[in-house]
Amino acid sequence: MLDPHQLTLHSLTLRQLASAEQLADVTGQPVIDVEAALEQAVADGAVLAARGSFMIGPAGREQLDALYPAAFADLRATPAVTDAMDAFETGVNKQVLTVTTDWQTVEVGGDRVPNDHGDADYDAKIIDRLGRIHEKLPKVLAPLAAADPLVARFVDRLGAALTRAEGGETDYVSGVRVDSFHTVWFQMHEHLLRLTGRERPE
Repeated sequence: MLDPHQLTLHSLTLRQLASAEQLADVTGQPVIDVEAALEQAVADGAVLAARGSFMIGPAGREQLDALYPAAFADLRATPAVTDAMDAFETGVNKQVLTVTTDWQTVEVGGDRVPNDHGDADYDAKIIDRLGRIHEKLPKVLAPLAAADPLVARFVDRLGAALTRAEGGETDYVSGVRVDSFHTVWFQMHEHLLRLTGRERPE
């Protein structure tokens, strides 16, 4: 698996442009450890820094691409992990994509138009659907979570976003300026793809 320095680099492939605090929230590492790893990575030329935010550079991506096959070799060779990833892609991931589309648009006269979120009952039903998907996740991802603790952390972060959405903070469904359900799901999916060596489905 990844050591703390490698995990910090890896988190930048999930969060893109981010602060040390935001990366620590992704990985669960102490902020001081993330800051130290970023400082070293910037000095090595693997990470780019600008005004308190950081971004993985080409050299950092090359390091990770070379690292993943060995770091995750045992996980990738586990049949239960392969089966879990198949179930994730064909099941809950497709369901989230459908629910996100239904959140962002509504059908009017046979056409899909942008959802203005004026129908609270419609929006509540969408959030309920996300809740049912989230309930399935621990079972679907159990083999992956057993091999990598960051998977379970993503499930918890999704739960936190869902709780806020259920409480009326609807930006936490798909907003891009907060750790919304959709945003965290995208990060988790990217993490799962890197763990298993797969490409993102078209």
